[in-house]
Amino acid sequence: MFSLSRLDTAAEEAWVYGSRKEAFLDISIITYVLVVIFGTASWIAINGLWVELPIIVQEIPESWSLPSYLTVIIQLANIAPLAFTLGNKFYPRMVHEIPVIYISLFIGTVSCVLLVFFWKETSFIAGAERSTALLVLCFFLSVVDCTSSVTFLPYMAIFREVYMSPYFLGEGLSGLIPSLVALGQGVGGGSHTPCPSESPTQAPVNTTNGTSNITDSSSWGPGPKFPAEGFFWFLAGMMLASGLAFLGLNYLSVAKRQQVKTIYEVSPDGGQRSTLELVSYEQGSSPGSNPLSNQGSIDPDKTTTKDSIFLMAILAVVSGLSNGVIPAIQSYACIPYSYYIYHLTLTLSNIANPVTCFVFPFIRTTSTLIIAVLSCVYFGMCTYILIVASQSPNVLLRCNDSGAVLIVFISVSAVSVVTYIKVAIGGIMREKGRRHLLWYGVSEQIGSCVGALAMFAPVNIYHYFKQE
Repeated sequence: MFSLSRLDTAAEEAWVYGSRKEAFLDISIITYVLVVIFGTASWIAINGLWVELPIIVQEIPESWSLPSYLTVIIQLANIAPLAFTLGNKFYPRMVHEIPVIYISLFIGTVSCVLLVFFWKETSFIAGAERSTALLVLCFFLSVVDCTSSVTFLPYMAIFREVYMSPYFLGEGLSGLIPSLVALGQGVGGGSHTPCPSESPTQAPVNTTNGTSNITDSSSWGPGPKFPAEGFFWFLAGMMLASGLAFLGLNYLSVAKRQQVKTIYEVSPDGGQRSTLELVSYEQGSSPGSNPLSNQGSIDPDKTTTKDSIFLMAILAVVSGLSNGVIPAIQSYACIPYSYYIYHLTLTLSNIANPVTCFVFPFIRTTSTLIIAVLSCVYFGMCTYILIVASQSPNVLLRCNDSGAVLIVFISVSAVSVVTYIKVAIGGIMREKGRRHLLWYGVSEQIGSCVGALAMFAPVNIYHYFKQE
């Protein structure tokens, strides 16, 4: 026999389900797309420069030492997010995300356009020719991308939580899109020494003297289909598109309806703080009117201060590995197998990032324990890549197909795991508030800086990693 209270409970649960369904259907596709496009501006400039290096270094005096210069330049650019963090803390009325993002996107667009015309210009400095224009413009692009880590995420706090995943998707596309364009552009050049076990009959024959040439084998194909100038125009167009998307997020009514009620409010001490009270889409009524309406959401009170510090520490370490250590030695771990394996690893890794962001809402977690376990798995994967890179050019299973398959699988899987970790921590910090998202960006940048600087000397000074 059904009691009246059970009927009331059933009706209440049905109302909550209907409210959630309505909230899901109320997601703005336009806002979703704008957030993705806006997110691509986070690191697309620097990612674009990295994938274009094989063409750039052929025409500048720094040659292949350019990556080491870029590493230092990117770390110097971290002075910009540091300045923003301090300015936001002590002068919150004057320094906050929105105007800084406008300035950053403008600088990024102009710098990409200037690269089209001046990237080959050199100056005679300290007894040698230097690509001063390229290096200076790279610094400004690094400033834009580094600053995005402490401005874009706090800005996204004014939107509903559902828009965090499309932002991270856009951030992933900032690496994927330039890689696909560079892949279509082509690079050309580069040879690979075959395995010692290969017989001379397998090697290409020099028709002029009849001898076998065992050092000239696989390459990256013919020369580029379009010059570096065309690629820089593409980067400028992407930065401009992100700027227009940011304008839309701030001024289009359809995007404003997905924001919190207020962005800033004045605190009693005269400072400025943000509020994260969302528009009542999930609740369907005033806050607190229905205790069941918050089921399924992250309870920020369940994440203690110790948990938050622990998660920030994990974020710093995995960021140091994924943004500093592994990119510096990935070529040493892959090129001994073949240039094709290296190219395949970079392409699949950049695909794995946005795919992981896309599927995260379906397999999300807020468990600190699960995040810690996944971090241990990621550390193990990075250890394998480091060991293989340290053996270059005589890497493990070099003359066996299983070795190439293994390095590709582990490298791509590592990107998926670390992306999942970052998005999971970002979702938790989003529920904790704008300040936690700010420190999320700070932790990510600190980890990336330490990782990159730690690898500079072993790679460029002591030459612990060797390439044939």
